[in-house]
Amino acid sequence: MLGTAIMLGAGSAAYADDTERRLIKVTHPSEEAIHELESTHDVGYVGDHTEAAVYLTPAEEGVLRARGFTIGAVIEDKGTLEARKAEIAATTKSEALAAEFAEKGAAKAKARGMVPPVGETVLIRAYTFTNYAGRFLYVEAHNKAHEPNNTGGPALQLSYAGPDGQFTTPVNGTRFADEGKYLYHRYLVALRGAHADVPTADLQVRVAAATGSTDSGGVTQWAGSAIPPRVASFQKDFITKYMDPTEVYERIDALVANNSDIAEMVPLPHKTPGYQRQAMAMLAGTTAPGNAPSGTAAQGSAVQLFSKAMGHLGGNEITAEFVAPTTADAPLGVTVDGKNITVNLGTNATGALASTAAQVRDAINASPAASALVTAYTYSGNAGAGIAPARARVTLSDFLAAPAHVKRGPFEQRILRIGKQRDGSKVGVYIYCQQHAREWVTPITCLETAERLIKNYATDPTTKSYVDNLDIFILPSANPDGAHYSMYDFNSKRRNMANYCPLGSSVGNVNNRNNWGVDLNRNATIGSVFDGYDGADMINPSVPSSISACTSDTFAGPFEGSEPEMKNELWVADTFPKIKFAINIHTHGGYFMWAPGAYKPGTREPLPSVNIGVEQYFFQVSETILSHIADSRDTVLLPERTGPISEVLYSAAGNSADDQYYRKGIISYSFEAGAQRMTVNPTTGAISRRDVGFQPCFGGPGTHGGTNTSTSLQCGTASNPDPLMVNEGRLSTQEFADGNYGLLQGALEYSQDVTAPDVSIEFSAAQTSGEAINYRFKWGGEAAVIHYTTDGSTPTTSSPTYESQGIRRPGQVLTFSAPGAYTVKWIAKDMKGNVSPVKSQRLLVAADDADGTVGGSVPATLALTLGAPASFAPFVPGVAREYTATTEATVTSTAGDATLTVADPSATNTGKLVNGAFALPQSLQGLGTVKTWTGPTSSEKVPVTFKQAIAATDALRTGTYSKTLTFTLSTNNP
Repeated sequence: MLGTAIMLGAGSAAYADDTERRLIKVTHPSEEAIHELESTHDVGYVGDHTEAAVYLTPAEEGVLRARGFTIGAVIEDKGTLEARKAEIAATTKSEALAAEFAEKGAAKAKARGMVPPVGETVLIRAYTFTNYAGRFLYVEAHNKAHEPNNTGGPALQLSYAGPDGQFTTPVNGTRFADEGKYLYHRYLVALRGAHADVPTADLQVRVAAATGSTDSGGVTQWAGSAIPPRVASFQKDFITKYMDPTEVYERIDALVANNSDIAEMVPLPHKTPGYQRQAMAMLAGTTAPGNAPSGTAAQGSAVQLFSKAMGHLGGNEITAEFVAPTTADAPLGVTVDGKNITVNLGTNATGALASTAAQVRDAINASPAASALVTAYTYSGNAGAGIAPARARVTLSDFLAAPAHVKRGPFEQRILRIGKQRDGSKVGVYIYCQQHAREWVTPITCLETAERLIKNYATDPTTKSYVDNLDIFILPSANPDGAHYSMYDFNSKRRNMANYCPLGSSVGNVNNRNNWGVDLNRNATIGSVFDGYDGADMINPSVPSSISACTSDTFAGPFEGSEPEMKNELWVADTFPKIKFAINIHTHGGYFMWAPGAYKPGTREPLPSVNIGVEQYFFQVSETILSHIADSRDTVLLPERTGPISEVLYSAAGNSADDQYYRKGIISYSFEAGAQRMTVNPTTGAISRRDVGFQPCFGGPGTHGGTNTSTSLQCGTASNPDPLMVNEGRLSTQEFADGNYGLLQGALEYSQDVTAPDVSIEFSAAQTSGEAINYRFKWGGEAAVIHYTTDGSTPTTSSPTYESQGIRRPGQVLTFSAPGAYTVKWIAKDMKGNVSPVKSQRLLVAADDADGTVGGSVPATLALTLGAPASFAPFVPGVAREYTATTEATVTSTAGDATLTVADPSATNTGKLVNGAFALPQSLQGLGTVKTWTGPTSSEKVPVTFKQAIAATDALRTGTYSKTLTFTLSTNNP
């Protein structure tokens, strides 16, 4: 991920130095050019390392402009000083008022007539946490008077108290705004003295604005959940060094080969662009073949060559030489001997060189033999009017220095699949690392996770439960080409190896080679720069200057999903629909984030915000993950760095987490390992934080990568190691592998969840004489989406949903203000799909409920009417047959139960049809209970069926066989 913006230091010195010196934003496509400014100017990075804020005089502006820097907006000048003094005075007064209210409450404000609007200040969240540096209090609050971005809004201060109720001296927080919009205030305080030992449940916090508006509440523990047990022999710490993707895959292949019962490698369908590129050389006098010519004259006379074949496929064998003839009026000519190109430069009548760079370019490209090997360009699309100088023979190079074990050419990505049952029936978890090449800790974090799962399966019950009940996918390097380049060629490489910069253009020179590539975490298909979202760069064909986007570290590529690496990522989510959880591991900064991750520029309109119930679920699973990390070595990721990407960091158009959540419904996290290391001044309580960098020391001083060359990012010396930074690479790997176990725990709990969520309602009053009733819903534990109605109708999952008050804020406070009787009904649906029973609450505004009755009586009624008598067809002697006869009974019953029966009341030949003194040998069928009822019925037609069997040997008497039967309708509950 991109580095966090930091404020500049030593600002006041600029005013004292020169009244004409101004703080100005400057940009340059090359990170190296920005780095060079540090030695001569006061520089502070803004955003990524291709832009900076620099104090400059007008003369210095001109110098930088001539060197290719773009001079942007003025940030500060002398005229801002007086305004700043006035702001300081106003702020001091505002802070004094806020401090009084924070410490003493708002009583004095009311006495002075400063009655604030209801809800002007909202306490969002308050946590305590303990890490290796001590115990801390973190608070977020929102003040409406700061919206939309009122930088002159009232001061907002924090105070806290223990069981004694004595609030501390208030402190200021940080006003967090992004893209010109105020979001919230945040506070981080080191708890010292007696407060360091106060139980979290006994702490109270109060935030207060200078207007007198306050809000207060309790505190909860952050990242303090218990983690599942592990056996004493649990195996971990398998990694001994930073590893390139080829080495990581070799390790994983070996793991699979020895554990095929629980693991396999799944080939991904798209090959990467590959660790490869054309060979190239700059021919500009004595300029090194890989460098840019210095100065306008040299640039106008330079020629650069790019091979037709990739370097490893023959391009690296091509040579070129520009020869200066010793005769006058020599013609310009090109000869080729094998792969050796010789340009004989033309001379004038005096014997001086006369061939321009453009003429040399054209001659090479017009030569069939030479143009079969290379394409020639001038420098940066220059007209090439300068005279090309002689150049000793040079060999073209792809400038790729990886050792032989790193294969040149396209990389065949595979994904590790771990699970006892890998048939798509289990809940899936997708863990992927190193979208950004320079983040060396991430692939070994994925490898460490894989090693733990496979090697502890047989001995650790917790690990076994994950492997037996989940389908786990691990992609160790999502950007293997860029990662190889970062390790062996250019440590700061972030993107892949695809090049969309036109060769020979201002961004397609030999010396631009480190700046080519696509940011894979801006190449996804939802909320992209192509959709109008912020935080990525694209080439707009109608804007020629936008071609420079191809060298930006957030270049999104030519279109959404253009890169093979991204196509593979999308394929995984599409091919395995049971994947419900995903985590994209980056470094550095200690951020833990999710959707929405992008918004539109100017308006800051985000992708659809997740429902508060869904966001709570993101937080709940993150609590499990962060608790696992904290258990590793007491590193606690800060609450201020946990939440939606667009709410705690910036907009990242086209990121993977958004794609997976909005397109596939995956609970997808974006994770930045490498949390800042903290210290607390024991005297003042001031908190200091140090970035760990992309390639921190892995195993002692000197084991860092090239991005960590500055002293603050190193780890001391062998004789004096820095305890905060020594072994940071290895230890980060361990703790974030623990975090992956936390994600698996969350996924396991999800897979086993069969319990409906429990949600209750809180209200200011059940009944008022006319005052409005405020109410809100409260989760009993598990997060869920709440659907509700207020008209007494039964809610469904299509009913309105309960939402938050705004970004990172609590749930809505809903209000009934008009007189009337209201019935609130609600259900809750958790992430697994379990739905709670309907609950209900009656709320009365200037209304009353009383029980009353209305009704009428029904006399006990049992009515039975029979239809025509049942009559059999004539019985035929000597033929075996069963005869059927039916009749109908009409029944009315007001009883709670009723029974209709048929019986033969005769004393002789009971149950048989008779003809005088003769009876049929076989009994009549159909006697007994006809039907029963469990409730009232009215005029119900009940069929009654009789059957009579006649055997072939039965003696039959001429005449009619019959019997008078009794039909009875009865009840035990009239």
